Amino acid sequence: MAIYTDIDDQDLTQEEKNYFGNAGYFTRSGDVMAGLVYERFMYTQYKELNLVPAGFAPPTAGGHGKDFEFFIRNYNSIIPQNSTSGGMGMNIGVELKLSETDDYGQSGVKYDGAWVLHGGMDGVAMEKRKLLKAAGVEQVIRNRWNPKGVPNIRAGVYSTQVSEAKRQEDKSRFRSFEYKSNAFVNLCAKYYLSKQCPYINISSLGLYHFGTDPAGLAKEFGVKNFTTAVKGMVVRVRLKQSGANSLTYNASLKIDTDAGVTASPVNLNDTIFAEELQEDAMMCTNAPNNLALLKALL
Repeated sequence: MAIYTDIDDQDLTQEEKNYFGNAGYFTRSGDVMAGLVYERFMYTQYKELNLVPAGFAPPTAGGHGKDFEFFIRNYNSIIPQNSTSGGMGMNIGVELKLSETDDYGQSGVKYDGAWVLHGGMDGVAMEKRKLLKAAGVEQVIRNRWNPKGVPNIRAGVYSTQVSEAKRQEDKSRFRSFEYKSNAFVNLCAKYYLSKQCPYINISSLGLYHFGTDPAGLAKEFGVKNFTTAVKGMVVRVRLKQSGANSLTYNASLKIDTDAGVTASPVNLNDTIFAEELQEDAMMCTNAPNNLALLKALL
């Protein structure tokens, strides 16, 4: 089921002005930077446990790639009875989010003969647009706004270059809206799987797999499937006042918290759970050298 709903236009908050005005999509107030702090926290925690593969480092500000990667026992592998082996291990990629209110894509929107996503050309901005495009957000916007004609504010014609009457006309024709669709959840999962990230850890909710569970964490620990635990996602497209004579369009994809999301029983933040994973990982026959050395010392 998919539903369009008009929502109120809003002035940009100072935080959003910083966010949308910065090519790296990082706020001076620290909101997005908090995500980087979380990535560093996870990296440090698991690095101390000798579970982070050699050569991996979390993305820098403005960079992109896997948020997190660590070595873990493959719980799908069968260990023969009376075997002294702890099975085989593998490196897994994990997307990291702070809470269910985080965005899964964020972009500016403009009319350039068609409604398109646009913004900075740094790694983070491009990745956020890529996810929205993969979810079909450009077509969602076109379906909603194409029947309303060509906007006065468009590529090559800034809002400061048109009259107040024309700005108000655009506000009246191109109303902010949200679009809810169950399809977004699967499209989001497919996007992260294409990034070699089969798992996501949401700090406030726990660890999930994206419908593919290569390490067998659902069987061993009850890890939830993101595509069924998240009941829906929503795209919000807003025309916002960003200055005395300036309007901007932006789009974001988020979990639909009104629809609900089921918490997972385990969380990578949990130090006890992390140590349990370490104990199992060091028993693997293919454990990294530093982990095998640690086992020998214990």
